[in-house]
Amino acid sequence: MGHFVRTWGDKPVWWVSPSGEEKLLFWTAGRGYSSWHGTPIGGIADRGYKKIAAYLNDLDASGYPYEMVQWRYNIVSDNGPIDSTIADFVRQWNEKYASPKIILNTTEKLFEAFEQKYGKEIPVVKGDMTPYWEDGALSTANEEGRTRVNSLRLQQLTTLYSMVQPGRYDPDKFYEAWRNVLLFQEHTWGAYNSISEPDKPFVTEQWRIKRQYLLDGEEQVNALEKDWQEPIRDPRSGKIAVFNTLSWKRSGPVVFSSLVSGRSVVDPNGKKRPLQKLSDGNYVFMAEDVPALGTALYEISGEAVTETTGGFVSTDSSLSNGRLTVEWNKENGSIMKLLTPDHFNYAGEFNRQGLNSYWYVPGLDPAEAVSNGKLQVGVTESGPVQTTITMTSSAPGANGLERKLTLYRGGDELEIGNYLDKKSIRTKEAVHYGFPFDTTFRRTLVDAGYGSQQYPGDQLPGSNADYIYGRRWMDVSGMDRGIQLMLLESPMIEPGSMIDERLKIHQSHKEWKKEGTPTPFWFSYVMNNYWHTNFKIDQDGINRNKYVLRPHGMFSYAETEKKAAAFAQPLVGVPVNAAVIFNEGLFELSDDHIMVTNVSPLEGGVFLVQII
Repeated sequence: MGHFVRTWGDKPVWWVSPSGEEKLLFWTAGRGYSSWHGTPIGGIADRGYKKIAAYLNDLDASGYPYEMVQWRYNIVSDNGPIDSTIADFVRQWNEKYASPKIILNTTEKLFEAFEQKYGKEIPVVKGDMTPYWEDGALSTANEEGRTRVNSLRLQQLTTLYSMVQPGRYDPDKFYEAWRNVLLFQEHTWGAYNSISEPDKPFVTEQWRIKRQYLLDGEEQVNALEKDWQEPIRDPRSGKIAVFNTLSWKRSGPVVFSSLVSGRSVVDPNGKKRPLQKLSDGNYVFMAEDVPALGTALYEISGEAVTETTGGFVSTDSSLSNGRLTVEWNKENGSIMKLLTPDHFNYAGEFNRQGLNSYWYVPGLDPAEAVSNGKLQVGVTESGPVQTTITMTSSAPGANGLERKLTLYRGGDELEIGNYLDKKSIRTKEAVHYGFPFDTTFRRTLVDAGYGSQQYPGDQLPGSNADYIYGRRWMDVSGMDRGIQLMLLESPMIEPGSMIDERLKIHQSHKEWKKEGTPTPFWFSYVMNNYWHTNFKIDQDGINRNKYVLRPHGMFSYAETEKKAAAFAQPLVGVPVNAAVIFNEGLFELSDDHIMVTNVSPLEGGVFLVQII
């Protein structure tokens, strides 16, 4: 747990929310339940007196100022059985000693009593308490990423039902889907012997059950999506409804499938826009000004559109749409230049590589990191709307690596898709994608979930400085410009360097960084098998990671949140029955600094609206 318990153990505080309007009592136990590990049923009668006395002496030596303390009790190990003798021990202790009294209690009652007695005395803190145990989820990166995507799909589907089919919304089905999404994210990933005895049925069966939550949740999300579209979808229709599930008017790419072929679409104002057929058979076009929480209707046309400006220019190592130019290293595929029309380069360098570089650590030492082999580069999508460059290469730790760079007509974002065909490897390893930015970008803000934290200034002492959780985005900037990195499947990011997992302290555990420093060099922490218990020893198959890079001028929190929301909830295109009538929009907001995150149908035509 790094420096967390040493910093916060037995030091209760009021933690204040980013808004400053809420607070909660936060109290880390100085002695965890693991301090009782190895105690058999009834063993407390022999060991309890000395253990309790030793703890009281430690509290006295440290100047502990309160007359009550918490100490969770368990026996044997994690998830140990109930100790039927504990009540007798407590009774005997309290009969024998005048002080201190032992109370068998719940956390809720303990905190209520503590707040009543000391609530006006304890310190107040504000900031991020970055935890240490999140990286275990990277031991099954494919499943973790898919679960994150499913949660975003569920959120968007709730709003889509509100916009079009509120009467078909079934809260029980959504509850079951959310239940499976959340249960995959629940703490227990695997068995105690998942590393030492990975092929035992006891281990493999636990992972089968764990993974089934993902599979069931994904199936339920797919069914809800099909159910939402069923009354309105007509694949033979030339009318395409574009749905905007966010609370402001927006433009952007729309991808849809249809049995009707065409070369353009006609927008609601009668203007023709280019339509491009993709290599997978789907179509894409750029929609414009789709109403907030509303719908715009387009119609497929067989007439081509001749555009005289705003096209794509490409070479064997560059691609431009007129607003963004990307240049890559022809040997390794990393992005050496990301240029805006003023020719400013947002990319930096790490170990002579640029943005979206591949790094595989075969062991615990990041100094041993190796990159991918030589490239084969091809243009997989080329048309008036979208151009995609695909780079394939060999990659250590994998059967191969495919990276895709996509620009859209008139767009100001670079879309990145990385597809790693991972090999099953049971020795220690990790995978990272490097994102070194221009060295003048020293200010970093990270999406902390309905708020943001500045790194490292907003981190409280004892927090994890080796990696942090970015949810959907991070942003690095200088005085008058910066760049936003949007995250989807892999939200963990590393500041300055890749994590060093070498055993340094008595050769028993790693040495965690005690504090962070401002840096323009960041890494997306994609996968590992560094844990020694609970998590899978290996992982294989295709692992997908999607990112977006968005250069910008002066930083705007509202704009950054909106761009990330649009990334997480893209415009939805559906070929629809011509007879269906759609509302232009549910409602609009008068304040541009407020955004709706979710709209849920309730009974009686009422909607539950969540905003930030």
